[in-house]
Amino acid sequence: MTVTVEQFMERLGEISEHKGVEFARAHQVFDAEETYGNEVLKYKGYLTLSDAFKCFFLETVEMINVEIRPKVKNPLSEFYAIFVPRMAHSFASLCGAERVSIKGYPYLGYTLLRNIFDNQVLTSAALQRLTDFYSIEGVVPGKPVNPEEVKKLRKNTEYVVRRQMTGDQSGLSATTLAELSKWDALFDHETHGARLSAGLAMDWMRGQGPLPVLPKFEEMPFAMFVNRFCEVGWMFHHLVPLLQISEFPLSDAWRRKWQIIDESFEQTVASLTTQLGKPIGSAIIELVKAKFPFNEKSAFPL
Repeated sequence: MTVTVEQFMERLGEISEHKGVEFARAHQVFDAEETYGNEVLKYKGYLTLSDAFKCFFLETVEMINVEIRPKVKNPLSEFYAIFVPRMAHSFASLCGAERVSIKGYPYLGYTLLRNIFDNQVLTSAALQRLTDFYSIEGVVPGKPVNPEEVKKLRKNTEYVVRRQMTGDQSGLSATTLAELSKWDALFDHETHGARLSAGLAMDWMRGQGPLPVLPKFEEMPFAMFVNRFCEVGWMFHHLVPLLQISEFPLSDAWRRKWQIIDESFEQTVASLTTQLGKPIGSAIIELVKAKFPFNEKSAFPL
């Protein structure tokens, strides 16, 4: 049956009415999200760091676009043209993960962080010449694109890189490797099967409560997201200076800002160990300093 747009909307409105209000139940979701967001406001330190981190990256991109690119006369590396959009995508993904979490879906935001982390590891490896950006994409220059071969090369590249960056060939301490393995397993538990999310329905499974479908603030899921966001965001922050082109470095003021945010991320991550006694904080610090060895003076190396 063909209906007009007006009829299409009218029928849906009619069947969604509750207590005389169209789509009233949908507004329960919106109200719950707003209430959840108000609870998040107490995380003042995290929100301040996150917003400063966003401001710094956006300022960096603005400076590259307005001040640096017009000065560049010689062709840039083809790898730079791959690297920069990867950074833009990771930044958008970090923002998206945070917005989802602040609205009441921290485990969904958590799963997004897994993909961002993987991308940062591969990107850092390429910048250190442990692999190259073509292999990350599964492409061999000059050869026809075969979807099966692309998939095979990408998977093999990821396997080799992970061993060198976070695995048995990384040179990281045994304690750090053990902690990163647990960290990785938690990501897998949620990304593949939503096993962490399932815990939120435990009372319903036991017949002791209603099925939770609306956002309801709980400390642990959001705190877990916050910790992972700071860790992955810190890795990303260490890649930001590589947007610089060696012939045209950014200002001393920009470098000072990078240092302040870097120190703030490190202090936040370290607090997991120094304040809460969780060794993952020290493990992430070793990972970032060893495998993301860039600073405010770094420039694109390829």
